Amino acid sequence: MTGKRRRSEKKNSGQSFVELAIVLPLLLFLLVAFVEVGAIIYNYLSLLDVVREAARFAADRDPEVLNGDMSNYPVSACEDDALHYYLDTACVVIGTNFNQDITLNPATDDIAISIFTIDNNVVVDRKPNDGDGVWSLYSDNWTKNCDGSFHSNTPFFPQGVGAAWVSYTPPTVGAGTPTPDIPASGLTDKGIVLVEIYYCHHQLLNLPLISDIIPNPVPLHAFAVMPAPQAAPTPTPLP
Repeated sequence: MTGKRRRSEKKNSGQSFVELAIVLPLLLFLLVAFVEVGAIIYNYLSLLDVVREAARFAADRDPEVLNGDMSNYPVSACEDDALHYYLDTACVVIGTNFNQDITLNPATDDIAISIFTIDNNVVVDRKPNDGDGVWSLYSDNWTKNCDGSFHSNTPFFPQGVGAAWVSYTPPTVGAGTPTPDIPASGLTDKGIVLVEIYYCHHQLLNLPLISDIIPNPVPLHAFAVMPAPQAAPTPTPLP
């Protein structure tokens, strides 16, 4: 009986090693995938936090008045006393006081800002008045993919002067295509500031098997829309 028990124990032990050898690669793959996906989600949530802070900062300021010296553009402008509406808003993101988690790469990432003046649910002005109505921190990187190839020069909110204003359902990750939705209620005369961050998240481990499933880098896009009273339409004065 003792000999049979020992042979059975050896058989069970060998079977356990075989099962472990089969299951262990799968467990390691899931562990690595959880780490990579967790890092993507963490960075995306960090982008949401900082872009909301930047939009709140911009909402309280006048885009017509705060335009100062551009000679220190871009990073040193966060440390001087010059006033510039767009740069100062971007400094909330690229400065070190508030944002401790995300560092933008000037070669691939971007901050985009647009100001809308809406009268009777029609866009009557979009700033900056430079054609596309989008201020870019880093040379229009918002129009490109993470590899530098052209993506699209159509703004995320494409409305220009004369277009009807609509609200949007945002995507969760990536540039995506927003879904238009005509607002059922709300003010028809208003000012809106839109702040966007385009960020290329690079995988932490960069393992080939994971990269076959999750792109590397992963394009992340976060934005915030805030009321901007200073950009709201003003009544035409009576003669």
